[in-house]
Amino acid sequence: MKVTVKLFAMLSKFTKNNAVIELEVDDSTTIKDILIKIGIPEDEVFNCTINGKNSELNETIKNGDTVGFYPYLGGG
Repeated sequence: MKVTVKLFAMLSKFTKNNAVIELEVDDSTTIKDILIKIGIPEDEVFNCTINGKNSELNETIKNGDTVGFYPYLGGG
């Protein structure tokens, strides 16, 4: 199945600065599986979403879903 992955801010460095990518994944794929496939360490992700809704790393994605990964933000 195919899913869209959106990487916000500095997380796009893991995909050669592509902020949006499409992936072919298995039916039982979780958000954590996508992190592993892309090579993003869990500790660099503050929040993740499925179709714009806050989600947990163990949630299974479905064909056509859009998964978003958001980093911790710094500043002052």
